[in-house]
Amino acid sequence: MQAFLVDVFAIHPRGQEQHLGGGIFHAASAGEAETLATREFWQPSLEDKGFDIGFQTDQPDAGWKVMSLESLRAFMPRQAYA
Repeated sequence: MQAFLVDVFAIHPRGQEQHLGGGIFHAASAGEAETLATREFWQPSLEDKGFDIGFQTDQPDAGWKVMSLESLRAFMPRQAYA
C-alpha cells in the first residue's frame, strides 16, 4: 500500500467547479485511491445537475483528470453509488 493525496472536484461542462474534499488515501495504485476518495466525497445529487467528477492526485503519472461518471462506474464496484 502507498499513500496518495487525492482531491475530488465536481466539474460542470459550463466551467463551474466545486472542490468536494480530499485527503490521504492508502491504496495499491492512484486509481484505487481515487475510487476511495469518490466513495468518501462524491454526492449523487451532483450527477443529476450535470456534473462530472475530477481528481487531482499527487502522483506524476496520475496528475489531474476529469472523468464522466459513466466511465468511472465501469471501473468501480456498484456499492460506491448505493
